[in-house]
Amino acid sequence: MYTIKVLTHGMNVGSNQARLGLSSVILLQGEQNILVDVGHFGRRILLVESLEKEGLKPEDISSIILTHSHWDHCQNVDLFPNAKLYVHQKEIEYADNPRNNDWATPKYFNKTIENHNVSIITQETEIEPGIQIIETPGHTRGHISVVVSTNDGNTVIAGDSLTDAFSLQRGTPGLIFWSKKEASESVEKIRKIASVVYPGHDRPFTIKPNGEIEYKEGPTSVTFTGGFENSESGFSTTLNLEKTRVPWVHEEA
Repeated sequence: MYTIKVLTHGMNVGSNQARLGLSSVILLQGEQNILVDVGHFGRRILLVESLEKEGLKPEDISSIILTHSHWDHCQNVDLFPNAKLYVHQKEIEYADNPRNNDWATPKYFNKTIENHNVSIITQETEIEPGIQIIETPGHTRGHISVVVSTNDGNTVIAGDSLTDAFSLQRGTPGLIFWSKKEASESVEKIRKIASVVYPGHDRPFTIKPNGEIEYKEGPTSVTFTGGFENSESGFSTTLNLEKTRVPWVHEEA
């Protein structure tokens, strides 16, 4: 049976200068060392350090499941020379020609993965005993999630099909680039099968029998540091996270 560990925690954090894209990177340890998503360049050092704490090097990762092609989930694939990549065919097709105003899908995505051993997913499939890839489109065209059989029941590593716990109340993820209808169907699909959810931009949580959620451990604050030109001093401030996400839907979705 595989164990599940969070290497980088997802958070919904932005600023008036940039979207920070702090997505979850999850390690599955068992017969193989499997990553679900790999984050973006800005979290590269933290990702390597988190692996080291688990006694692993990037070369020890045997498989990577990319839930989707967005920049904040996929940029660090080059760190893992021995990893087989799992990506949905529809995601690859879409990334060749994303919609106008789709600021999250880099047109270089397919270039990023072309030198790797890529396994193209076309349907739901079990890649290891107890680890199943399921289709959860809507946030993107070919979004996939991962169902892991555990002692606590089915754990779903949801990527951005459930960006946060509030997705269950809202009925959609926080951002939709492909189809609002499919996004809603994917939320309901996960709701029906999951006991525990690891969302793309929030702490892991348990779904109680009455439908309420209970957060597992994870950070509830983030610290910013910086400085400005010609200044001898900088700043450091820690902010507690609160629910501030405004849902966004691509006009064609």
